[in-house]
Amino acid sequence: MPVPDQETAHLRRWRDLWSDAYAQGTQGSPPGDPSLNTAGWTSSYTGMAIRDAEMKEWVERTVERLLDPLPSRVLEIGCGTGMLLLRMARHAEYVGIDFSDKALAYVQSRVEAEGLKNVTLIRSTADDLSAVEGAFDLVVLNSVVQYFPSLEYFLRVVNGAIGRLTPDGRLFLGDLRSLPLLEAFHASVQAQQADDDVSEDDLRARVRAAVRQERELVIHPALFASASKLFPGVRRAEIQLKRGRARNEMTRFRYDAVLHLSDSVPGPPARQLKWGNPDAVPAKLRKLLAAEAPSAITVLGVPNARLTRPGVDPEDFWALEKDLPYRVRIGWSEGAEDGSYDVRLRHKESGGGKTVVMQEIDSAQWANRPLGEG
Repeated sequence: MPVPDQETAHLRRWRDLWSDAYAQGTQGSPPGDPSLNTAGWTSSYTGMAIRDAEMKEWVERTVERLLDPLPSRVLEIGCGTGMLLLRMARHAEYVGIDFSDKALAYVQSRVEAEGLKNVTLIRSTADDLSAVEGAFDLVVLNSVVQYFPSLEYFLRVVNGAIGRLTPDGRLFLGDLRSLPLLEAFHASVQAQQADDDVSEDDLRARVRAAVRQERELVIHPALFASASKLFPGVRRAEIQLKRGRARNEMTRFRYDAVLHLSDSVPGPPARQLKWGNPDAVPAKLRKLLAAEAPSAITVLGVPNARLTRPGVDPEDFWALEKDLPYRVRIGWSEGAEDGSYDVRLRHKESGGGKTVVMQEIDSAQWANRPLGEG
C-alpha cells in the first residue's frame, strides 16, 4: 500500500507539470474559441498538441453525455481550463474545483467575460471537498483519474464524491484509461515512433518496458462490477466507450464510467444478436428496428474498428439514435481484451433496464501501480 508521502510527492509532480502547462497556455486568450483552451493536451504519439478539431469533438460529445439527463447542480473535480464547465454552466448551477491557481484564474476570467452568475470556483485537491457546500445531482471527474497516485487514492476520492450526491445523483468518471488495452496502447505508440529498421524483438521489448514504467493510473473496467460493494449507496454502474469519429488515444483506449445512486425500473429482456448474425451489422439492424420495433436488443462481440481493420466504428451504431426511437449504449464486451464491444439498444418507450457490466475480477487486477511498488 502506498504511503502518504509517496502520494503527496506524486500529486505535487502532476500539479507542477499542469501548472507549467496552464501558465504557458493561459496567457491572454488562446486563438479561436476561448472556451476550448487545450493547454497541456498533447499526443502520446507525437508530443505535439492534439488537433483542435479532435478536442472540440471530444468536449462536445462528453457534454452531450453529461446533459443526458439534464442536471440542475454540478460539481466538477478537476475543472482545468473550463472546457466542460463553460458549456455546462449554461444549463446548471456549477461548482468547479482544481489544484491549479493558473487554471482557476483563467476560468474566472472566462466566467466573467461570459456573464455566468451561477459558477463557484474553489482551489482544492480531489480528496478534499471540505470547502464544497450542498449536494449535487451530478459530480464529474473527467480526464483526472489517470493522475491519481494509486488505486487506494482513487477509491477514497470516489467515495468522497459519492458523499456529495443527492439520493438520485450520478458520478461521471470520464476518460478513464483501460487496463486491458494498456499493452495495445503502448504497442501503437512504439510502432509509430520506431524507425523502419527496428526489429520485432526490440519493439516488443520497448512495449514491455513502457507498460512497466507507466506512471499514470490505469483502471480495469471490470472494477465497476464491484461498484455496489466498493461504494456505499451505489446501485448500478455503466460503462461506455468514448464518443467520436476521430481515431486518437482517447477514443481508442479510454472509456467513461457512470455510478448511479438510484436504480432504474427493470425493462423487458433484450433480444440478443451475436456478431456474425447478418442482422447485427448497423445497416441491417436499422431495418430490423424500423420494421419490428423490439423493446430492447443487444448485439454482442462487435469487433472495434478503432483497434482493428475488419471492425465497425461504434459511431455507426450510435447514429441509429438520430432517426429511430432508441437509446444506444456501448460498452466493452465481457471478458474481452481486444477492444470488442457490446451494443445495447432500448426503445425510448420501454422500461429503463438495469445496466449490465462485466463480471467481477480479483481486486489485484483492478489497476496498475503508478508509484511502482509491488
